[in-house]
Amino acid sequence: AVVSTQSTGTAVRFVFGRRQWRGVTNLRKQLHFIPVDLRIKFKICLMIHKCLNDGAPEYLKELIQRKTPNPDHDLRCDETELKKDYTTKFTSTQRSAFQVIGPRWWNDLPKALREVEKEATFTSRLKSYFFSVAYD
Repeated sequence: AVVSTQSTGTAVRFVFGRRQWRGVTNLRKQLHFIPVDLRIKFKICLMIHKCLNDGAPEYLKELIQRKTPNPDHDLRCDETELKKDYTTKFTSTQRSAFQVIGPRWWNDLPKALREVEKEATFTSRLKSYFFSVAYD
């Protein structure tokens, strides 16, 4: 992420014609650049949204499962949340797998955002959400 952050900083300096030793955070904000780590989360959450709304290939949709209410227990269950696998101990590589990290990041999104069905609206609101996380 450091190399990517440096390269976006270089690009921002180029666009604005700034010298290397000047800060670029405000310039990134003016260009609506989302930091690389949040851009990765953006892409994964967008793919999860497509999986849940039949816009993704079957092999990806099979990896994602919604939580379902248990009729034996009178507990509140948020049906917009996804199942997470806490029973397995993961290696560092497995922790970054789509079916592991995707539900975790999806469940971290605000419920109002998870409930949006139209892809264009979801994409716009998701980018706004990550932009506010990065710069507010």
